[in-house]
Amino acid sequence: MGRPFGGGQAAVEVALAVVPLLVVAGAALYLRGQHRRYGRPHGLPGRLTAAALVTGVALAAYAVWPLPASADGLCTGNGSSGGWSAAPFGGSSAGGGPPHTAWDAALALGLFTAVGLLARHRFRRGPVATLVIGAALAASVAAVRATGVLGLYPCAYAPASALLVALGVVGALAGWTAARLLLPLWPGGPARGWPAAVPDRVDPALDRRMTGALLDLGLWWFGASAVTALLHAYGVVLPLAGGRTGEAVLLGLALVCAVVLPQLRSDRATPGPAAVGLALGERGSPRPASRWRVLLRTLLLQAPVAVLVALGLPWAALAVAALHACTALVRPDRAGLADLVCGVRVRTRSSLDGGLPSRLVRYSEPRAQAPDGASAEPARPPREPV
Repeated sequence: MGRPFGGGQAAVEVALAVVPLLVVAGAALYLRGQHRRYGRPHGLPGRLTAAALVTGVALAAYAVWPLPASADGLCTGNGSSGGWSAAPFGGSSAGGGPPHTAWDAALALGLFTAVGLLARHRFRRGPVATLVIGAALAASVAAVRATGVLGLYPCAYAPASALLVALGVVGALAGWTAARLLLPLWPGGPARGWPAAVPDRVDPALDRRMTGALLDLGLWWFGASAVTALLHAYGVVLPLAGGRTGEAVLLGLALVCAVVLPQLRSDRATPGPAAVGLALGERGSPRPASRWRVLLRTLLLQAPVAVLVALGLPWAALAVAALHACTALVRPDRAGLADLVCGVRVRTRSSLDGGLPSRLVRYSEPRAQAPDGASAEPARPPREPV
């Protein structure tokens, strides 16, 4: 069975673009699910939710690190294209990739200890479920390492052995045990780690808006890079025309994400802010912003940033973003400069459509128990004669 895209430099370029795109897309889906279930993150549960996201990103980075930009000389010291090492430490074995180092093993143990702690304190999983989760994640990391990012690289460039799976199991159980036995000894007692759903009606904080903007930037940049790499890999465009192709794909994807999608969505949001439950509303009115106001805001904010980045002027694009944010830092409603000019405000989606988190506990008045043989429905008043 052949390697994807021939296993050459074209496959490496696809890996360099697709792997970060999958990480950003996974983070966006995770945050979307948390906001739809529990509403606004708050307190210790909100911090643990963010810690779970950071741990997932760290595991993904550990599985593919260092993600080489070129395959030249990558397999010189391994002796084969296989990736599973029979010797966990010491010299590389005849059947696999490079050996583990003490730092690599300690990092794996620390990451999976965090997985076990979060499984107990944030997600309320038992020891058996934590054991299965730790083993599955460790096996997935080892498989990605042993296959050279699922065959995109010609050989394994990171160590992968049974030791990695064992460290995942031991670390997950150690983290679960620490959360079970040591957290109750903390001064003041253990605080609740799992979230409680709350209505998401207050104005969003700046860190939440920044998260949405970073998700937009990551989806746009790595999405364009992935499209460009796939066009090169399939021979649609020549690598010599990569500069102009990259600029065209960047601008085209910016047109779709920043202009077309907000006009089609009821919350008028781009993909990143939509993932964290944000929307654009009219100033002083609980309804979505008008389409022409959203388009004008896009022309004032996202369009200059996209054009400047495509032209290779990231510092000028950063200056445009800073100019927009200067008023948001001092105003109580956190309105940016483009928001003030266009008459829109960044709000939560729930404040516009009245939606509630799916895990919110709703009170319903209990029905009175009816005696045997009687109807449980209240008696209807007799009809008056006409």
